[in-house]
Amino acid sequence: MAIRMTYITYTPEAHRAIIEGKQNREPVMRALIEDAGGKFIGFYGLIGRPEGDGVVISDFADLSDYMSVVAKTMLSGAISDITTAHCYTGEDVVAASTKAAGMTYQPPTP
Repeated sequence: MAIRMTYITYTPEAHRAIIEGKQNREPVMRALIEDAGGKFIGFYGLIGRPEGDGVVISDFADLSDYMSVVAKTMLSGAISDITTAHCYTGEDVVAASTKAAGMTYQPPTP
């Protein structure tokens, strides 16, 4: 499981198409994510946020499947920027901390 929040910024042309055409982009994103093997969790618009115009929340087991969705949306010309936040749970923190406790590391000396 790898949940990601993908912040998207639309191009001015995409904004125009969405507003003038009264388009709901959620069904298209849901279909694309599911077609790539992911699980669609949510799609939300953002108002007044520097992160972008919207956020898509998805779950992908394979990073390359997620990357295929990013590539496809960027190639469409409707998105001008994508930023990804990789999410983790408390259980993920415990697993990482447990693994880190068993590792050795010697930082380089200046």
